[in-house]
Amino acid sequence: MVIAPSFADIFFSNAGKNGIVLVRLSEEQVNQLMNNAKTIANYQLTVSLEEQTVTDSLGFKASFEVDPFRKFCLTEGLDDIGLTLRHEAELDAFEAKHDQAGWLKAK
Repeated sequence: MVIAPSFADIFFSNAGKNGIVLVRLSEEQVNQLMNNAKTIANYQLTVSLEEQTVTDSLGFKASFEVDPFRKFCLTEGLDDIGLTLRHEAELDAFEAKHDQAGWLKAK
């Protein structure tokens, strides 16, 4: 998980595909969290992807946005291959039907 005010487009895309939760908060909120982390021993945050919140025991609470499809993939642990394999039966049926068509058979 990475918390920041912004993310570069390529990093944002790659992070989602690699199962990394990206949390966009305001610069002020990120600075507050960084200051707490530097000055409070054993400072801890709770990030809830389900609730889309960042909280701590000092009363900090912030919400963040997540694309619904990205959230689904992250909560289900799905990458591009996992998404494809969810349709394995349909793909196998298509390939079997396709193979029977015969138009690709070598002469």
